[in-house]
Amino acid sequence: MNRGDFRADLNGLRGVSVALVLAFHLQAKGAAGGFIGVDVFFVISGYLMTQIVWGGLTDSSFSYWRFVVARAARIWPALAALVLLLLAFGAWRLPPFDLQILAEQARAALLFTSNHHFLERTGYITRAGDTHWLLHTWSLSVEWQFYLLYPLLLMGLMKLTPRKQVVAALVAGLMLLSFAWQLLQARTQADASFFLLPGRCWELLAGGLVFLLMPDSTAAPGRWRALASYAGLALVLGAALAIAGLRLRPVGIGPWLLLPVAGVMLILWSRHQGNIVLRNPALQRLGLWSYSVYLWHWPIIVGLRMTEYPLDHPLLTTLATVAGSLLLGCLSYTFIERPWSARGASLWRLARKPVLAMLLVSVAVWVATATEGLSFRQRSGPDFYAGYWATIKPLYFPDECSNFKKPVAALTTCTVRKGTPARTLVIGDSHADHLYAWFAKHSTESVDFLTAAECPPVPHFERTQTGYACKDFAAVAWGKAMSAPYETVVVSARWLTIGLAGAPYCHQAVGKACIAPASLKAKQALVIVELQTAMAAALKAGKTVVVVDGSPESRFSVPERLARERFWYGAPRLSIPVSTLIAQTTWFEPLFEAFQGTPGFHRISLRDKLCNRASCRAFDETLQRPIFLDESHFDPIWIAQQAELFAAFVRND
Repeated sequence: MNRGDFRADLNGLRGVSVALVLAFHLQAKGAAGGFIGVDVFFVISGYLMTQIVWGGLTDSSFSYWRFVVARAARIWPALAALVLLLLAFGAWRLPPFDLQILAEQARAALLFTSNHHFLERTGYITRAGDTHWLLHTWSLSVEWQFYLLYPLLLMGLMKLTPRKQVVAALVAGLMLLSFAWQLLQARTQADASFFLLPGRCWELLAGGLVFLLMPDSTAAPGRWRALASYAGLALVLGAALAIAGLRLRPVGIGPWLLLPVAGVMLILWSRHQGNIVLRNPALQRLGLWSYSVYLWHWPIIVGLRMTEYPLDHPLLTTLATVAGSLLLGCLSYTFIERPWSARGASLWRLARKPVLAMLLVSVAVWVATATEGLSFRQRSGPDFYAGYWATIKPLYFPDECSNFKKPVAALTTCTVRKGTPARTLVIGDSHADHLYAWFAKHSTESVDFLTAAECPPVPHFERTQTGYACKDFAAVAWGKAMSAPYETVVVSARWLTIGLAGAPYCHQAVGKACIAPASLKAKQALVIVELQTAMAAALKAGKTVVVVDGSPESRFSVPERLARERFWYGAPRLSIPVSTLIAQTTWFEPLFEAFQGTPGFHRISLRDKLCNRASCRAFDETLQRPIFLDESHFDPIWIAQQAELFAAFVRND
């Protein structure tokens, strides 16, 4: 697109988009729907790419390779600079395992396959917030894959028919197929629908459809164009606020994305340059820097997450992130993006700088990968992290037993088989799963597990996000607990999750709608009432009910943090303040008080083993292992060493 075609409204919209994403990643209040900023980028990109390709095809000036090289000149240099500086930082400050992880992510980002890389490893919502330096490059990968394929599609369609309306109809059909695919995948493979091009290209095609199908808006009265522009902006911002208010997560959001996409389409069509919001000078500047700001903001956030500052000084962290993102974005735009996007240059001149930049950074990635993160820098003996995860997998809760997001009909009961009928049932979420290693080692009786990650076993409580069936799971779990074979019911969950302010749960009484309690205290009280009712019924039926209370939770993923501390300081330092544990779990104490002294009711706690008056341990000096395998789940080898934990309830060896 020539400079004469510059659209201030689209540039301002880029500024809005990156501001939404930045606010979302900073977890700013009311910005939980800011992730739609990426969707806005996609629609704009689809429009501009269609304008470039179709314009070239119609006047017979289009060159596929020049198009690709021009995109490379726009995208590659700033990305290469980011990766190179991150690797330099990693060589200085990160332990070998961290640098190797960064190098693997960098390789995927430079190959524009990071959407597949992160899909295969963790997904978008992940506990490893301080290791995924380049998670945000998934969107660049989607765009680059689109850039490679879309011109070929338009070239093929142009050969079939030069009629713009027919091509638009075919593009619209592909758009509908992609949207239908995303809706279908959102139910069964939500992460795939989020990360992969087939479920995302409908947004890019939506932008292209505006250019191909809609008549030139300049023929429309100015008031209608202005109305369309402001209405489109209202749809984008309103969608972000509505998604935040409904506490919807980015993955599996489905039809809600129609709102921001439709809003951008209206703005694209309007060509209204008088939108006073989008013409705001700050948004115009941010729009120019948007690509580089987007590149830099996430690594800054990840780097700060490696420290205590985000939780101890949230406001200063936010200000530092915003200032750092804008400064580095401005520098990247001024000294890398703008000088390297030569217009009208020969193909070779256009290609050589981005290619050389990518070759240089690729050598750095190869060195970091081949040396296992420059492992010679490890100064405190062998890196215990290197083989840590290999020791966990054989002992942890089996993958085939997972009931995460399964419908009731597909729920699986997992059995620790000891050759006897199971008389003990363990129910709960993933904080019941992490008890599996104890029963596998110590119980001489079979024990059944019926668990579902992210679903505490609280009757009549449902998660507000799509894909969950927590209320139904709880009903099945307690129904199973009341059945004849079981004499003992062990109940364990991450009680903190459902008791947090803003936790995505609603209460659904029989025959009524699912309603979010009016306040946090009201929600906590309802949780206790529902659990009291279920446990009282089990006790009345002659069951033994064992409830595992809340355990300490770290701010960091413990194994990674301890490995870093060994590299930085030579010894682990991490501990968890007792005050934090008390603040997180005090609300749950009335449940235990209600059953105090009740025959058959037992409370199990690991606090005495972990905590003194001031802090709780995260590292076991005797075992030389982390006590937790992430922020809150117990390491299976450590939990298996607590021989007395459930000894009173199952015959042990």
